Amino acid sequence: MGINNKEVFMNTRVFADIVKDIGGAASACVLSDEPLAKADSLDDSDVGKELHALLNEAYKMTELHRTETSESLPRALLKLRDSMVTVDDALSKSLTVESGGGNKR
Repeated sequence: MGINNKEVFMNTRVFADIVKDIGGAASACVLSDEPLAKADSLDDSDVGKELHALLNEAYKMTELHRTETSESLPRALLKLRDSMVTVDDALSKSLTVESGGGNKR
């Protein structure tokens, strides 16, 4: 029986390791605050003030993205894995298998 687009096979340990790696890699992606700390000099002009505001917003969005990727995404993926395991367990318990001689197992 080959794998097609309606079948899912998953090694849950490997899946959990991948999810852990995603969270670890994402949490390590942190922008240095050094450029932001030096951006006050931009406030000397109207255009500079706008650029400074945009830079502040970019840093906020980057931090939000890092948090979502390192915490929320792994949590959601592990919930997905757990629900797939639960469904698989329920389905396997609901099956009745008959052997060639008519015996049920």
